[in-house]
Amino acid sequence: MELNLNKVLNYKHTELFQSTVPELCVRGGANAGKSYSIADKILLQPRLQPNKKLKALIIRKTFPSLKSSILDILERRAEAHKIEFKLNQQSNTAQVGGMKIWFKSLNNKEDYIAVKSMTDVDFVWVNEITDLRELDFDMISLRIRDEESAYSQFMFDFNPIGKTSWVYKRFYANSNGKGNGNGIQKLLYTVLDNPWAKTDEIEKLKRYKETDVNLYKIYFKGEWGELEGIIYPNWDSPSMPEGKFYDEIFYGLDFGYSVDPAALVRIYRKSNEFWLECVIYEKELTNTALGELMEKKGIEKNADIYADSAEPKSIQEIYNMGFNIKPCEKGPDSVRAGIDFLKSLKIHVLDVEGAGDILDEQKSYIWKKDKDGNSLNVPKEFDNHAMDAARYGIYTHCKLAKAYAATVSHDVGPEQ
Repeated sequence: MELNLNKVLNYKHTELFQSTVPELCVRGGANAGKSYSIADKILLQPRLQPNKKLKALIIRKTFPSLKSSILDILERRAEAHKIEFKLNQQSNTAQVGGMKIWFKSLNNKEDYIAVKSMTDVDFVWVNEITDLRELDFDMISLRIRDEESAYSQFMFDFNPIGKTSWVYKRFYANSNGKGNGNGIQKLLYTVLDNPWAKTDEIEKLKRYKETDVNLYKIYFKGEWGELEGIIYPNWDSPSMPEGKFYDEIFYGLDFGYSVDPAALVRIYRKSNEFWLECVIYEKELTNTALGELMEKKGIEKNADIYADSAEPKSIQEIYNMGFNIKPCEKGPDSVRAGIDFLKSLKIHVLDVEGAGDILDEQKSYIWKKDKDGNSLNVPKEFDNHAMDAARYGIYTHCKLAKAYAATVSHDVGPEQ
């Protein structure tokens, strides 16, 4: 079947579409379109091999991350290709022509057992392979067969955020290293290889050359960087606790629009322990559309919502829709003070839908560096929307609660 790569597919990713080697390693910067092209390649297999019963396995570290990113991409690309995509949410599978797709995570013992039970898979795609262990990679590779399909392939993609990763050591450390021989093809794509990338998105990534060379290397050029000094290294991702495990719920909101997504984080508090849930993480939302989505998501109108105080007009518009929204605490060095406060707390990212949006930011949320590599007391300003929303909510809510407690204590205390 002939494909016109110039119409729906990314013609700059021709090598990816034509590759038939056993292992396809796709490295790239931000907004390079690599996930979209891998999704396209998998979706088109039933058309390319119409008389074959194919099996595909798609994996990401957590299932909420997979659902909010890869599954969403697959559904939209199937629609673009006019391909019927029959999703079974109970079994977490999809039928595309003669191909069945399994969606799996690798976040607990049950996940590992489920993946290990799979055999005779034609195509495997692991998104964000750097989130997994090398042992996971080897276990997954054993799920592949080479019988039904014209070829079988293990595809995996990632952003090259640090040379300490086993991925770098295995595939890139030296030309004679493990995995650098026959049977593997390594591709590199950047935002300049994405014909649909917006000009302002490209320019935003380019500007890192002047402000943070490390981020410029990773996210614009797709080169290996060094993400040292992750700001929140100890956050974990547990399942939602049973019953009412919290004392109160409030929210943090970071506005966005074109390039940056709006991020609304629901925050559960019990004493000095907090659980985060990303409820909204979407681009191109007007304030009206954001407010309507908040209503659709069931955000309580009387719940405290702390939003970016630099957006008073946006706050007023959401307030006018009936939400109890207010500006977050800001002032001299408030960002550093807020970060220091959050670092002193026990914070979890709930393993539910939207977890990937928070975790993807958290794992690359670091301090900016100057041109000489010296750390600055300012966090990076890329993919920080859920991070900001969480800080707005927790820092402001707790600071206001502390001020209120001090006022009440003074008012009802013994006379002096």
